[in-house]
Amino acid sequence: MMKLVLAGSALAALLLGNEPAADKPDPRDFGPGSIDVSRYPAEQKKNYEMYSVKCQKCHPLARSVNARFTAQEWKKYMKRMIRRPNSGINEEQAASIYEFLKYYAGQLGL
Repeated sequence: MMKLVLAGSALAALLLGNEPAADKPDPRDFGPGSIDVSRYPAEQKKNYEMYSVKCQKCHPLARSVNARFTAQEWKKYMKRMIRRPNSGINEEQAASIYEFLKYYAGQLGL
């Protein structure tokens, strides 16, 4: 009986185009949507501007502001983001964004 149910579910998924369920909202999107960089070094203020413009093209800035990633995790994440077809982030911009996120992670003690 269980095999029949699983087979039926698989067939239904194929017939329905295997549509994914609607994504649940990311809880990080509901936190603060900016970072007070007034006391950050000038270079990091510049990097923040790049970060805030580029990253909110695809998702609310709050998602990354409220993410608690280490510098190493941000490095992996930035590699993924740069490969997104509509991100519009080139290697130089990605490096600036990563430098900001690495600094920010350090400010959070991560």
